[in-house]
Amino acid sequence: MELTNKKTEPVVATTNENLPTPNKLVATPKVERVKSFRAYAFEKAGLNGGDSIALKTYLKWIKDGHLVDETFDENEQHLLKQQLKNKILSKEDEKEKLDGDKRAVLEVNKPVIEKKIKELNDEIQQTKIDLAENKVQTGYQAEKYFMYASLTFLLSFYLLFFYASAIYASFFRNAGTILKTAGDDIALYLDSIFDVNGIFTLSPSLIIVYLGAFLFFAIGLIPHNIEGKNKKLNIGLAIFGAFIADSLMAYKIDLGIHDLKLMAGIADANWNFYSSINFYMVLLFGFCAYLVWGYMFEMMLKEKNKKTGDVKAALIIKGLKEEIKILQEELQVLQSKIIDLETQIKTILSQLEQLKGELENSMLRPDALSQNLTSFYMGWNQFLNGTSDLSLEKENCEITFNEFMQSQFSKEVAVLN
Repeated sequence: MELTNKKTEPVVATTNENLPTPNKLVATPKVERVKSFRAYAFEKAGLNGGDSIALKTYLKWIKDGHLVDETFDENEQHLLKQQLKNKILSKEDEKEKLDGDKRAVLEVNKPVIEKKIKELNDEIQQTKIDLAENKVQTGYQAEKYFMYASLTFLLSFYLLFFYASAIYASFFRNAGTILKTAGDDIALYLDSIFDVNGIFTLSPSLIIVYLGAFLFFAIGLIPHNIEGKNKKLNIGLAIFGAFIADSLMAYKIDLGIHDLKLMAGIADANWNFYSSINFYMVLLFGFCAYLVWGYMFEMMLKEKNKKTGDVKAALIIKGLKEEIKILQEELQVLQSKIIDLETQIKTILSQLEQLKGELENSMLRPDALSQNLTSFYMGWNQFLNGTSDLSLEKENCEITFNEFMQSQFSKEVAVLN
């Protein structure tokens, strides 16, 4: 039956009570005129809890002419078209922005990095040519090398004997012997953080003393042999570990001195290791000396590497390759960004195509029946959107409406959500 928005005869005006409830699903020959399908649907959706079966019943009544909208208003249609146009404009703006970002990456960022990589590769080749022609300037200075080597050698012996003395003072110093032989200088003697005599007196304990000294010395060498991606972090952790080891040694020495003073009856009443000068003196002569030794050791190696052109060229090339590696990683990030932008652009193009299709469909004036059905569903859906716990019913109603419309019309009708 074809519906119109004008009055037709014969029509029997009824009230809502004259219509059968959806739960009864009984057809009626009577006709009810409603002022607005949308408002009417909102009311009926509330009475029926948004039930999809009830929706289908009302749709059938509209199709059969039992419900007629007297005042179909094209404002809703116009509003829909305007909303679609606004969405299209928004998507086009978004696409334009993404296109701009993609152009910036392809035309600016990527070429700059590729140019830098090419320049670095050219520099590597030039370094190899200079090496072959003996043109590499090494900057080697013999006096500096021998100075660094001498200081490193002397500091190595110092650290070896320092740690040996510290270990002996911490674990093997005989408190009874010290108290007997100290005499009048006991206070001065007890404040000594080293025991040089102990490390030169033959005894079985010297095996552990010197092996322990080599262990501490080896700990100090670790930061100078670390390579890899997280080199700086690992070096920092190694130095921190050496600091902890030296701090424990300093604490043990200071605690031993305090115990000796207790035995001699001259201990401080409020002793704390962190307020004791002996603790910090051990760190100064141990850990700080180790840092100085490490610096001298590194400077010696660097100066030695300058001695021949091959080593100097290898260092230059290594540095250039590291720069190239960093730039290549940046290039990979840009490539991933390009792929991501292209994916977003494709998605927006698909959305634009869909929106333009909906707009084109909305420009075609549907017949009165399609308008009435769509307007009714909009009101029904308005109720469902305002109720958070009816999401499942909303999906069922959407399926019901789509199936009903497809069964009535050969062309698909856009669903308004």
